[in-house]
Amino acid sequence: MSDFKWGILGAGKIAMRFAEDLAHLDGHKVSSVGSRNLEKATTFASKFPGATAYGSYEELVASDVDAIYVATPHPMHFANALLAMQAGKPVLCEKAFTVNAQQAKTLIECSQSNRVPLMEAMWTRFLPHIRDIKALIATGALGEIHTVIADHGQYIPIARAPRLWEPELGGGALLDLGIYSITIADIALGKPRDAHAHATLTDKGVDLQTSMGFHYDSGAHAMLTCTMAVRTSNRALIAGDLGRIEIEEFFFAPSSWSFITRDGEVTRHEKNYVGVGLREEAAEFARVVRAGDIESPLMPHAKSLEIMELMDHIRGEIGVTYPFE
Repeated sequence: MSDFKWGILGAGKIAMRFAEDLAHLDGHKVSSVGSRNLEKATTFASKFPGATAYGSYEELVASDVDAIYVATPHPMHFANALLAMQAGKPVLCEKAFTVNAQQAKTLIECSQSNRVPLMEAMWTRFLPHIRDIKALIATGALGEIHTVIADHGQYIPIARAPRLWEPELGGGALLDLGIYSITIADIALGKPRDAHAHATLTDKGVDLQTSMGFHYDSGAHAMLTCTMAVRTSNRALIAGDLGRIEIEEFFFAPSSWSFITRDGEVTRHEKNYVGVGLREEAAEFARVVRAGDIESPLMPHAKSLEIMELMDHIRGEIGVTYPFE
């Protein structure tokens, strides 16, 4: 089987982490890199033998690649993914999928009407420890799940990541950090019956930190936090009446975790993973493309839309809007 050729749209930090992690996969290569700055694209491409640099996204999506990885800031995802799909290229689009549900719905409609593969790159869902945790939950070992707690906090001053502080760039803790906490709750409990949130906003109106409470038809609760103000424990808990799962720092990346029964018996699973972990989503999306499918059962279109609708609701509760909406 020939190599799966990736076109990288955007030449920033997350794009480089993704591209470098592909080295841990057999049969995947960075074929092309596109940026609005040709010099930046050239510097990026020089790190990957044989990769071609383009000074526009239009040239990139017209190149000979098997899929496009969209790694631009949140507000650009919609236009960039649409451009690639309209050129007939499968798209793996960074999280958050878009900035709102309407944009997500339009992308999904484009994918489905044109039979072009599309998947949100919510990398946590594809990681081995999350796969194992889902399998354990499915056995019933936890019993009825009552409580989920997920805490994602990073100290991100404006000098470290200016885009997260800018409304014009879809900034704030929720879309960048909170989506991970929401994902853990979704994996354990699915769609909430209702959701409430409180936030501290910056002077420019993006959320510095947000706390969320989700309630479920089963009576379960999820307590979720995200913050750019401080580095927190970055741990997660999924607790049932027979036992609980504790995921260590950083819960959303390859991590050690433990299952503790109600009687206190501990089964620990040590982190045993080389690399960042972004390659897992790449491997799954390549499988989807080669199978002739347009979505993955691990991150289906309906789930991406559901999460965006939930984050729209949360933004409404905390009063965060973006000038381009």
